[in-house]
Amino acid sequence: MNAQLPPLLQEAGVPLDLFIQALTEQLDKAQASMAIKARLGKLPLTFAVKDIEIDVRAFVQMVDDEVYLRPAGPGEAEASTIRLALTTITKAMVDENAVDFKAEDMKFSLKEALGDQFSDDEQRKLERIGVRTVQQLNELKSTAGADVIARLARMPVNRLQQALMRAAAPRVTRVDPPADDAGGRAASRVHVAAPGLARRGRLPLVRAAGRDVPVVEADDEAIVLAPLASQLGCEAELDFGDGRLAHVELREGRLGKWSAP
Repeated sequence: MNAQLPPLLQEAGVPLDLFIQALTEQLDKAQASMAIKARLGKLPLTFAVKDIEIDVRAFVQMVDDEVYLRPAGPGEAEASTIRLALTTITKAMVDENAVDFKAEDMKFSLKEALGDQFSDDEQRKLERIGVRTVQQLNELKSTAGADVIARLARMPVNRLQQALMRAAAPRVTRVDPPADDAGGRAASRVHVAAPGLARRGRLPLVRAAGRDVPVVEADDEAIVLAPLASQLGCEAELDFGDGRLAHVELREGRLGKWSAP
């Protein structure tokens, strides 16, 4: 039996999540076929699968932080028995419990924010505790604190602090084309987002190319700047007046960074 399996499957097996996905995909096909039969045949009564229980004999091992199952062959009595009980779930239940993958712009994904200084393994540690976006990381910091996140993710506190600083750095989400302001002059609008940009009603002092950049709108998560044409594309300094300094290029899609005052 094992000789009929692909070499990679014979050696390592298949990831547990792919096994379950393949199983449920086939059940979806069976459900679709039964639905077509009922509709075309106009059957007043038919049958459906409610629950399925499967006992799988396999060897369980860890490969790069993932659980793999290798099917047991004849005579391999030392294999583990894994019992899977599958039940039905409605679309409403899926929508209620699934991750909203549209919650964050891909230009500002967690991987993009953390940068090359953080390994894929460190990012996976955050994903295992449910942190997949910059917004989730910042929200968790505000509710649980860095020490709690570090323990849950099994990351050194200093590495997590660096990740939090990078994730909370200002980023330019949008640059609007020039529009006439009250004085009749054309001015672009640069939208900058980050947690705590306008903290307790106090706006940061923004400078670029040696001149101040007016802040025309603000809330706790974002500010809107009205730079001169000569300041667009330049690196801006955001001084929050409490020892925090940040730098970000006034260009759409740019990620900023924190620096010492």
